[in-house]
Amino acid sequence: MRKLIFILVFLIAKSLFCNPITLPRVISEFYYNNGNWKIELFFDSLYEELVQGFGEMELRCSSGTSYFIDSLPFQYDSIIIIDQSSLTSTIDFNPDDDFIEIYSLIWGSLDYLHYGPFIITGMDQIIAPKEGQSIVRNYFNTYNGGGFYRLMLDNTPSIGSDQFVSDSRATFSGYVFDQFNNPVPDLQLVYCNESYCYGGIAPAYSCIQTDINGFFESGEMFCNWHFFSLQKDNFIFTYDTLFFEPDSVYYKEYVLNSVGIAIHDLNDEINILAAPNPFTHKTTFHLSIPDELAWNEARITIRNINGQIVDFIPLTNALWAGNDLSVDWYTENANAKVEPGLYLYTLEIEGRPIA
Repeated sequence: MRKLIFILVFLIAKSLFCNPITLPRVISEFYYNNGNWKIELFFDSLYEELVQGFGEMELRCSSGTSYFIDSLPFQYDSIIIIDQSSLTSTIDFNPDDDFIEIYSLIWGSLDYLHYGPFIITGMDQIIAPKEGQSIVRNYFNTYNGGGFYRLMLDNTPSIGSDQFVSDSRATFSGYVFDQFNNPVPDLQLVYCNESYCYGGIAPAYSCIQTDINGFFESGEMFCNWHFFSLQKDNFIFTYDTLFFEPDSVYYKEYVLNSVGIAIHDLNDEINILAAPNPFTHKTTFHLSIPDELAWNEARITIRNINGQIVDFIPLTNALWAGNDLSVDWYTENANAKVEPGLYLYTLEIEGRPIA
């Protein structure tokens, strides 16, 4: 199922910034080891009309901001490696929780990466790397001219080669039983878009399904967070969230509840609309939830076109399934500055995007 993602257009003084081309990511890999760090950058030729060199850019993190030295070489469609010697002042990355931002003095943020303990499923975020590990932004080709990126951990840093590629994988296996301790065959452990399992992207995800003995195994698990739904016969029996370290082996046994929750096509059943859109300083989100679906907590998350969260609207008061709900959003009250442009909004329920 597809994620419910919608677009907002924010205008100021009748001025609209609208770029029909989604620019590729810039930060390909981050390596941190005992205070030493390297960052692999890659500026696609699409940036030729936006940036002319490092002289108009900054590197930002929680410890501060630094300019790049004048002599730092810059080239499109080529890997560029930066470290402390590339900067005019010291940047100290927090090994446990920090962000990396490549910032244009003209255009604003060009790319942003965050690592740390805070988990948001579907976000461009990952746990902090251990000593000697690197964070790799892996690109997935969807075969239809598009694609998307996911952050991965890698035990074998590849700084300087193979941009946007992570080679590390983990192995996940186990058994699924019913409440009577009988094996459950033909159960699916769903953790990605179904089309990805049938040659829809490269590199391919690995579908996981139990055999006649209730056993499942996959040696091709990408090394990041995975949100699993265990489902069979159009019912979801349980959920699980796991993080897979690179080159590691995981084993787990599941015992299912006797009653499953019916799987709904939420894309058809949930209605969310922002109006007015485009808008100047305020818009209103209108939501409608089917009577048979119920949650205790939800929120609307608003991101810019680089995937960074600019604000979220909590919807936490009561069970609100089956009710129409309207909530206002004022840009001046957002957690981050809202510049004119395009924004994405996603309805998240019980801590995860609807999919």
